[in-house]
Amino acid sequence: MNNKDALVVISFGTSHMDTRKKTIEACENTIRKKFPGMDFYRAWTSRMIIKKLKKRDNEEIMYPDELLEKLYLDGYKNIYIQSLHLICGEEYHKLLDIIEKYRNKFDRVILGRPLLSNLKDYDDIAEFIKNVSKDDIKNKKSNEATVWMGHGTEHNAHSSYAALDYRAKREEVAAYIATVEGHPSLEDIIYFLKRDKIEKIHLRPFLLVAGDHAKNDMASDDKDSWKSILEREGFDVELHLEGIGEFEYIQNKFLKNLEEAMSEESKEVKNDIVKKAKFYGIGVGPGDSELLTIKAVKTLEKIDVLYVPQAKDGKKSTAQNIAQEYLKPSLKIKERHFPMNYNIEEKNLAWDSISSEIKNDVESGINVGFITLGDPMVYSTYVYLLERLIGKIEIETIAGINSFINISSSNNFPLAMDRESLAVVSCTDNYESISEVIDKFDSVVLMKVYKNFREIIEMIENKNLENYFIMVSNSSMDSELVYRDIKEIKNLDKVPYFTTILLNKKWKNL
Repeated sequence: MNNKDALVVISFGTSHMDTRKKTIEACENTIRKKFPGMDFYRAWTSRMIIKKLKKRDNEEIMYPDELLEKLYLDGYKNIYIQSLHLICGEEYHKLLDIIEKYRNKFDRVILGRPLLSNLKDYDDIAEFIKNVSKDDIKNKKSNEATVWMGHGTEHNAHSSYAALDYRAKREEVAAYIATVEGHPSLEDIIYFLKRDKIEKIHLRPFLLVAGDHAKNDMASDDKDSWKSILEREGFDVELHLEGIGEFEYIQNKFLKNLEEAMSEESKEVKNDIVKKAKFYGIGVGPGDSELLTIKAVKTLEKIDVLYVPQAKDGKKSTAQNIAQEYLKPSLKIKERHFPMNYNIEEKNLAWDSISSEIKNDVESGINVGFITLGDPMVYSTYVYLLERLIGKIEIETIAGINSFINISSSNNFPLAMDRESLAVVSCTDNYESISEVIDKFDSVVLMKVYKNFREIIEMIENKNLENYFIMVSNSSMDSELVYRDIKEIKNLDKVPYFTTILLNKKWKNL
């Protein structure tokens, strides 16, 4: 039996030997030097390239599952893997699936994350792009920029490229990032290049290796190459055929990712005696602290860290104010910013970063909670955290009383009986859709009406339903307001953010 540790570096692979030595093997060597006591192995995730090298060069390179099977049969106990993938896309997720199938066959399997995973990664690589771009653009009087060609993907990680482009723009870098097979496209970037009056372009691959895509899709004289297209659009193009794996910064970044994964694992080993921790999503109800469930209160008593949304005015969040009397003095509060704008890249980065932090806390043996108004599963930011953490850590969700349930009960306004139908609608949708729902359902809950309450009220009036509704703002809070008269609502200039309308065609508002 072999009790030594195995060091494994896994990449997509390449059939171009010139760039392979300067990129993949350079990254491998950087990592190998750091761990001289481990036996080194490589694997690639592209079966097509593996077959090509076998046929062309008679070189044997294993697919990840083949290598893990070999390591298992050879008696290795601890496996340390670093991925050379750039994003958490399709190839990386295939690798995750393979590793999960073999995880129980080893005492320990540690995996270093790809280049772009958490918020700091994006900042680090934006800084890298900034430094390379500055070196490229030597003539500061002319309008020059770098354009980086990424691969792109149909996987839901496609936003990684747009997110990186956004982070680079925040650094005020004269750099543009586009992809061969995704978003942003070359056509998208050409628009911005012309808008920004760029004249000269330094064209670079945002690829680990400068292989087929770089040599053919980017730099060839073919009429459909990026070089040819950009030149036809009137740009002066200078080529830089360097895969980013050639840069020491990127090589060291991969090494650091593995070291961080090993450090996190070391913390887990030290905490083996600590009971397995959980992440709790806790609904705190609509506003009255007495409406928290007994289970929610008991859960708040046993958590060690509580994540809460950061309030704009520097005060406590509404959810924290509701739960405050049930929070123990020793509880650590982590206020985190959850963007409320329409920039999906910024939101994804924030949710990814906070989810990663929560995961690290739970894996260190800490019981972590996140509180949310109403119920965690209805119009709650909690769901964005849940979808990123489910399957990675243990999660328990504690139900809460919805605002519309409380409004219905506290105002003796039934929602549905017998065969009556009930719909819950966000009034950020278009009016035509809202109108159709009101026509089709017996009872309707209209949420998020604060921006267009007048239009909704007018719609209710036009359908002769003015005696079959109730509107409530700040349900169960000290500032609660109840409206039953349409005329009274028409005189309002605005209503609070937490405003909901209940409509029941079979229950006349008395």
